Amino acid sequence: MTTLMRALALFLVMLLSGCALPLGESLLTPAPSNNPTPQATVIELSNKIKALCLEPVYAAYFAKTFCTPSELSLAMMSDRTKINSAQKEALNAWAQAYDKLAEEFNEALPLTSAANKQMAEYNKIVAFPAAQKNRLELYQGSITWAVYNRKRKEISDGIAAESRRVAQQKL
Repeated sequence: MTTLMRALALFLVMLLSGCALPLGESLLTPAPSNNPTPQATVIELSNKIKALCLEPVYAAYFAKTFCTPSELSLAMMSDRTKINSAQKEALNAWAQAYDKLAEEFNEALPLTSAANKQMAEYNKIVAFPAAQKNRLELYQGSITWAVYNRKRKEISDGIAAESRRVAQQKL
């Protein structure tokens, strides 16, 4: 797989999970050109999405859920509490910022390759609607944090599986 494809696969796994930047990394600065390449746009948006987890305004939300699937803990998977008002406020604020960036990302993604065009379609038809439904159920108090976190993990796993499937088509 090319470096861009590897980065995309990793990003897509984290896309619906929110994400944290590794220690010592910062957001990419915008390309000096007025017209950045689609790849540069995808990378820039990916970094902005990853940075959302670090914003203090979303701390109440990320205290109960993971930024990346690897951060999913047993405590998160067994948390039988439901969302409270502070967490609802943080979830709502994060979702608005995240959805805007994710939509921009998904618009730029198909411009990078045919495989990424397939992933953008999967995101639009499968992953994004599932994530939004999951968030709404949590927000409405219909599900616990444990159920929400397990569904988030399932959505992330689905993205990873689709990314592998699409990458295998190229071989």
